[in-house]
Amino acid sequence: MAESTAERDGLSTQEVELMRSVEDELWWYQALRAHVIDSLPPVLPTFQLLDAGCGTGGMLACIRQHFAGAKLTGIDLSESALELTRQRQTGAELLRASTNRLPFPDTEFDVVLSLDVLAFRGVDEHGALREMYRVLSPEGSLIMNVPAFDFLRGSHDAAVNQVRRYTRPELTALLKDAGFARARLSYWNMSLLPAVATVRWASRPTAEQSGVRSDLAPMWPPLNSLLRGLAQFELAVSRHIALPFGTSLFAVARK
Repeated sequence: MAESTAERDGLSTQEVELMRSVEDELWWYQALRAHVIDSLPPVLPTFQLLDAGCGTGGMLACIRQHFAGAKLTGIDLSESALELTRQRQTGAELLRASTNRLPFPDTEFDVVLSLDVLAFRGVDEHGALREMYRVLSPEGSLIMNVPAFDFLRGSHDAAVNQVRRYTRPELTALLKDAGFARARLSYWNMSLLPAVATVRWASRPTAEQSGVRSDLAPMWPPLNSLLRGLAQFELAVSRHIALPFGTSLFAVARK
C-alpha cells in the first residue's frame, strides 16, 4: 500500500480518488499514521514539518489533530491529490513540487516525512534523500516508510508506479550516503507477509496489463479492526526491537 502519490508518472486520477475514499478507515493507513505521531521527536508547539509527497493529505490532517500550532507544508506532483488535500482544510501550505528538488531553503524544517515515496518511478532516491537532509534543521528528523523486499513485487506495484523495494541494509546505506548519521530502522507488517507474498506472486501475470488496479479496497470492519490492532502491536514492539522482516520498512533518521 502507498501513503503518497507517485512522482512524474504519478498515480492515475482513479487511483488518487480510490486512495482518498479508503485511507481514513483502512487499517494500514491508521496504523502507520499513529506510528508516525508516536515517532515524532520532542518538538516545540510551533515546529515546522514537511510532508514530501503528501498524497491526498491524510497524514497532514492527522498531524493537525495532534499539533494545532505546527506549521505544516505538503508537496506532491499530482494536482488532483493536492486539491483533495486542500479540501481537508488543514491549514498546510501546499505546493506542486518534486522531492528531487525541494523548493525550500536550507535547514527550513524540524521534521520531514517521506511515506512510501522513495520507491516511485521518477524519484531520484539519492538526490531526494540529500534534498531532505538539506532542508532539515540541525538535529532535525526524517521519518520514512518504504515498501520492503523485491520478492513482494506484484500488480499493486505496477498500479501505483512503485519501481523499487528495499531491505534494511539498502536503506541504511542510502541514508548514510545522504549524510544521516543516526537512524533506527525496522520492518513491520510481519504477520501478514506470507499472505501478502502469495497474493502478490499470483498477481504478477496481470502486472503489465492496462488498467491494472492497486490492492486498495474497503474492508469488512471487524477484520479491519483486527488487522489494525495487529499492525499497531508490531509497530509498538518495533520501537524497542527491530523486527526481522515485514512488508514495509520504517525508519527514523536524525541529522
